[in-house]
Amino acid sequence: MLLSLRRRFGHELRARRWVLFLLLGLLMMCFGFVFTALSTIVLAPASIETVRSFHPAALALSGLSALLLSFFWLYRGFRTAFRLLDSKDFGLSTRLREFVFQKTQVSAKLFSMVALGGGTGLSSLLKGLKELPVDLTAIVTVTDDGGSSGRLRKELQILPPGDIRNCLVALSRSESLLSRLFQYRFGDGGEIEGHSFGNLFIAAMTGVIGDFGSAVREASNILAIKGHVIPVTNDNVQLIAQFDDGSEITGETAICEARKRITKMDLLPASPKANQEALSAIDDANMIVMGPGSLFTSIIPNLLVPGVAEHINSSDAKVVYICNVMTQPGETDGFSASDHVNAILEKTQLKRIDIVVVNSRRASRTLMERYETKGQFWVAPTVKKIEDLGIRVLAADMLLQSDLLRHNPNLLAAILIALVNENRGVEPVPQDEEEDDESIFDD
Repeated sequence: MLLSLRRRFGHELRARRWVLFLLLGLLMMCFGFVFTALSTIVLAPASIETVRSFHPAALALSGLSALLLSFFWLYRGFRTAFRLLDSKDFGLSTRLREFVFQKTQVSAKLFSMVALGGGTGLSSLLKGLKELPVDLTAIVTVTDDGGSSGRLRKELQILPPGDIRNCLVALSRSESLLSRLFQYRFGDGGEIEGHSFGNLFIAAMTGVIGDFGSAVREASNILAIKGHVIPVTNDNVQLIAQFDDGSEITGETAICEARKRITKMDLLPASPKANQEALSAIDDANMIVMGPGSLFTSIIPNLLVPGVAEHINSSDAKVVYICNVMTQPGETDGFSASDHVNAILEKTQLKRIDIVVVNSRRASRTLMERYETKGQFWVAPTVKKIEDLGIRVLAADMLLQSDLLRHNPNLLAAILIALVNENRGVEPVPQDEEEDDESIFDD
């Protein structure tokens, strides 16, 4: 409860404190002028007659003019300072504007949206969502054990920073040099080969502060992100998968490489403590979005953390699942959209999904064949089967097609903001047959 209040009102209280100090300073300045004038009158009584010789209206007009001129020059001073700062560091300038002029005060009234996931799916979604007028929180899975994140996790006993880093950069307010620096990956040679600078930075910050969650908050401030990025748990957890042949494997990377049908997912340790900030964000949310992303290694792991699914079940928020456009080898071979939905509801404690967003279009034949040779196939929308579960389905052409197949983040953002507006009674979400804007898609 306290964490929720701090997140909601912290910036507003700090901004008001700053304004209070400014007003007190101006008030003390006025007192100084008044007492100086009084002391002059006391020391030189003859000056009273001089003062009385002025017309009262003229004195009032002079005082008002001086006050208006002071406000004008204060405004000019702030505007000039921010203009100069814009050219040097736009992110810092934006944060100062919000801090000084209380723009964050509006955030208390913004539609609150929580996005759960991990991997490239979540970071891609966040790039589109960050421009929306919503209070955005990303809750990120921490079970990655491959690549740079896996090495740092093993060597330093910290949570894997990779997915967190990608989300931070996705929510960064501008494509600044600092954002590119966080994504820089060291090449051949030395112990840091293959590591990204952002991963090393978060690891170093964790060592300095002593807490991974605090390190993420500091990195958020440095990158001036819009929203919040929160690990779902601060415990060092691993994934355990049981397969249809009775075997069991521990570790996200090994599970993906096994290429067997998964029947059950667990965490090790079995009951990690959920991050209280994540639970508070879920409780305060107006909409909770899951996906896109790896079903068994990005979406479901968040829901396995005790308390997360239960808080979603008891929330008044609208729960939206964005289904993947292609299957993933070793995880969802042969899965349709309805199979994705059933897996979430059967393998976790989550009891409800209100809306499922599915892709309705296949990619070009050439690109499909390239994916199929790698064991990845189009996820059939199976709208009727999902609707039979009592779930509303939004089917749309969501492909962003280049050399890779992925969701169009801008279109996903448009669908979600339409749902936000619908929730406020503004207008309904357009259906697939109404999607005629060819400029949205790259065919």
